[in-house]
Amino acid sequence: YSATDATGAPAALAAASLNGIFASGNGIPPNSGINIINNNSMGGPLLDGLSISPSTGMTDFNIDGAICVRNLITGNSAAATAVQAGIAAVRRTGNLRGKPAIIVHGRSDTLEPVNHTSRPYFGINKIVEGSASKLNYYEVANAQHFDGFIPLFAGYQTRLVPLHFYLMKSLDFMLANLRTGAALPPSQVVRTVPRGDGAPAITAANVPPIQASPGANAITFSANTVTIPD
Repeated sequence: YSATDATGAPAALAAASLNGIFASGNGIPPNSGINIINNNSMGGPLLDGLSISPSTGMTDFNIDGAICVRNLITGNSAAATAVQAGIAAVRRTGNLRGKPAIIVHGRSDTLEPVNHTSRPYFGINKIVEGSASKLNYYEVANAQHFDGFIPLFAGYQTRLVPLHFYLMKSLDFMLANLRTGAALPPSQVVRTVPRGDGAPAITAANVPPIQASPGANAITFSANTVTIPD
């Protein structure tokens, strides 16, 4: 990690930015002037997105690094074996022991894809707990977890809705459940509506409520299979 100059080469971080990291840095670059550097770029260290992979001689977002990471999961080297053992040591059982729980996940999340995170966890919880499970899963269409990016990048405003809205609604549901025993809405796909061309001001029509009776949008589990409506 490093600050970078106009060419993408590592550079000293401004003192003001360095001081601000303690207060506002979240550890996920780019943040407070800190970026990801590919040390193995041809010609010397360079901003990852601008770097040149030695194996291809191309600016391809560090394909060599991506392959290296994948090999830690699929390979059998000493490093790969250690990583795989570490993953196995912290793998979740999916057993919530009958506690009420809610998962809220944006279907358009490309960093934490639903197919590799929330969907399988929902399924294993139902397998492990069966009828005792109190887990509910709300999969929000056209949403991802970087709501702060929506106003910053081209295309985000027109294609994505804020997931935070559904987080707050889910917290309200959980509070009511814990205080009064109110039923949590069943698992479901929430059909949001992107704002489209021009990204007009967001309205309630763009972020419809989580339904007490989701009908055809219900997410179900049967015969060890999670069924998610398209």
